[in-house]
Amino acid sequence: MTFRVPSCRFLLAISCFAAMLLPALTGVAQSDWLGFRGDGGRSAALQSRPPVDFDVPEGKHVAWKMASTGRGIGGPVVVGDLVVVTGCDGEDERDIHIEAFDAETGERRWLRSLRATGRPYTHPTSANASPTPASDGQRIFALFSSCDLVCVDLQGRLQWFRGLAVDHPQTGNDVSMSSSPTVIDGVVAVQLENQGDSFAAGLDAETGETLWLRPRRRQSNWATPQPVTLGDGRAAFVLQDGDELQIVGARSGELEHDFAIKCDRTASASFAAPLIVVPGEETVALRTDSAGIEVAWKSNRLRPQRCSPVIAGGRLYMGRGSVLVAGNLVDGEVIWQKRLPGIEAVWATPIATGSGIFVFDSGGQVTVVRDDDSSAEVVGQPVVGETILATPAVVGDALFLRTERSVIKIAEASSS
Repeated sequence: MTFRVPSCRFLLAISCFAAMLLPALTGVAQSDWLGFRGDGGRSAALQSRPPVDFDVPEGKHVAWKMASTGRGIGGPVVVGDLVVVTGCDGEDERDIHIEAFDAETGERRWLRSLRATGRPYTHPTSANASPTPASDGQRIFALFSSCDLVCVDLQGRLQWFRGLAVDHPQTGNDVSMSSSPTVIDGVVAVQLENQGDSFAAGLDAETGETLWLRPRRRQSNWATPQPVTLGDGRAAFVLQDGDELQIVGARSGELEHDFAIKCDRTASASFAAPLIVVPGEETVALRTDSAGIEVAWKSNRLRPQRCSPVIAGGRLYMGRGSVLVAGNLVDGEVIWQKRLPGIEAVWATPIATGSGIFVFDSGGQVTVVRDDDSSAEVVGQPVVGETILATPAVVGDALFLRTERSVIKIAEASSS
């Protein structure tokens, strides 16, 4: 596909779009966090103001902390008054769990345990419970590295179960199948790519029936499919790998658009209508409108490392290990970059809030940065004190953290 250089008229239009976008991205505080990185994969909740000085070992601003059933590195989802996580334990982590905690009190509300049907083996730093679950507000969809996809209702009752590795026994790798499920328009999408049987599939959210299946390249890929709404209002999924980006219809699975973009195989795309921001050898922003999709801008300076792009208030934030980079969503120009004290290895995507941007080191240290328009200021260095690889959830003025063996709610006393 041929890229088109944006015209001056187009740049003016996208500038106007950014002005209209800002209120939408800074609106009311979120009441739910329904999947990996929240709404649009933007990892942002600018009306939320969680504390920037919490200390989990000391109990400071810890509303509650609960041990999880087994270990897991997938993020939490928040649906109404439930905080839901996955876990795994037992022989080779073949016992898989979905459990829900009361968002206010931390009390465990229910636990659903099953047995993996696929290969559960992962790298020691990963886990069979590595994908983040997703929800449509009525059901929870939990995918495990063993390629087992489980659907339960909000009371934890099993609705359907798909052992996808039973139908595709060569699907799996020993590092981890950590791409998360996503859902839009009544369709759950999974992207299971490895050196064996690689495919993406769309399943009916209510029944678990396979609606479509697309063969994919035989290469390991951990990026998560991103739900988007195209310019003409149709729902679709963005599928990325190391060689191209495809956009497929949500219910049909039919190819709508493809781009020869060398995408990242770990960091996933983010969506703030009408822009799809795709990380890769260079970050590419695609603009969707009623006429189709075209490239808005490309940048080889504004790229993440493992973490996915954060979109908040007309800005893009990219985590690169100990460095956080801010860019303009309109044109991809770098605005500032900041080296973060106490931060070394980062796997969790940063979270942008009204209190600042939280960056989580995998060893349990945190740095909070406030964007001062043309520069950045460190405003807090909280402590988790446990291994944290999962992207947190933000609801109201609370942070919900998933460490390897715990679920933690961070909030001021008046918010807890």
